[in-house]
Amino acid sequence: MVTSVLRELAGPYPLLPFVQEPWFLREPIARHLTTAWEQTSRRVAHEGTAEELHATRDDYEIVLLGYLKILSGYLTLMGRFSGEPQGDVVCHIAMCLDQLQKHYDTLFPRWRTLDDLRLMLLERIPHPAELLRAAITSSEPPRNWQDEADGRIPSE
Repeated sequence: MVTSVLRELAGPYPLLPFVQEPWFLREPIARHLTTAWEQTSRRVAHEGTAEELHATRDDYEIVLLGYLKILSGYLTLMGRFSGEPQGDVVCHIAMCLDQLQKHYDTLFPRWRTLDDLRLMLLERIPHPAELLRAAITSSEPPRNWQDEADGRIPSE
């Protein structure tokens, strides 16, 4: 089922390489998909709506696998016609395929459950050093730490 989150991740329409002109191969397919993931996951982490993103997991995996198969298939086809001047296109497709495979590999070996996704989203949230320093300096250590430092054993 196509949801707004899946549409946000995959784009407004699926890639139709056999209907469209070959110019689509020069488009930044992998960059579009990875950027969409970055933006969507950041939004979901900020809004706390991991359930909504997790609901698209299987469909998003299919989208990524579909693009990987298309790009891999084009590389195979173009390899059969090695005498043709297609060097730039082949390099671009190989680069896109590699980028997209890395994106897939960072997500799907780990993302199986909602808890997996939540952990992945938490790992992506930056923890600026300034916030940590502020938290450390704004609170005093527990009293029993000072007693231990003085050589006294705190009484319970």
